[in-house]
Amino acid sequence: MGVSRQQQARQAEVARNDEALLQAARRVFARDGVHASVNAIAEAAGVGMGTLYRRYNSKAALYERLLVLSNEQWMAALRTAVDHPDPWQGLQDLVLESVEYGQGTLAPLGRLTSLPPQTADLAAAADRDFAALVDRAHGCGGLRRDVTATDILLLIEQLGRSPLVEQIQDLDEDALMAEARAARRRLVAIALGGLAAVPRADLPGPPPAQRLLTARWQT
Repeated sequence: MGVSRQQQARQAEVARNDEALLQAARRVFARDGVHASVNAIAEAAGVGMGTLYRRYNSKAALYERLLVLSNEQWMAALRTAVDHPDPWQGLQDLVLESVEYGQGTLAPLGRLTSLPPQTADLAAAADRDFAALVDRAHGCGGLRRDVTATDILLLIEQLGRSPLVEQIQDLDEDALMAEARAARRRLVAIALGGLAAVPRADLPGPPPAQRLLTARWQT
């Protein structure tokens, strides 16, 4: 028996609400940490508390879902980086993609819950693959010999937690948002230059405008 249009519309609505909840939860968790409330998450997603609790019965359940998705993103990006013919370029692409995704924003919330066992096993395997990628980036002469895998993971965490893009997003200005994303890519390039055995001579895009600093302080 086929699915009716009404059922299709309902399924689409559920999917939209779930995506809105996950995006809002990531923003609120990044902003408020363990003190984030489900009320704030529902409000940021534009849904009611009933909608939230029908999908996630607790803040910990919502956090666990974000944690699983974060690990899935990391493992997919890592596979692409490992397959790159130039290990150093693959590593740089991985850092940029992970920072833009927001890897590291959930790290301070670890005591809320833990990864399901199967995901934890996959994450452990990914850690080994990442360490091997770093070794290959050393071997090809792209990455500084004194930079470790832990250095890079901490760098991703710190850059991923930068509030610039989220703060500009709240201003609802598309042009300024594009500038903020470009500024973040430029900062990642500066950081990667510090990791490179031979730093590149140029940076991507124009220098960031001062308004990226001042707009967030205007009322």
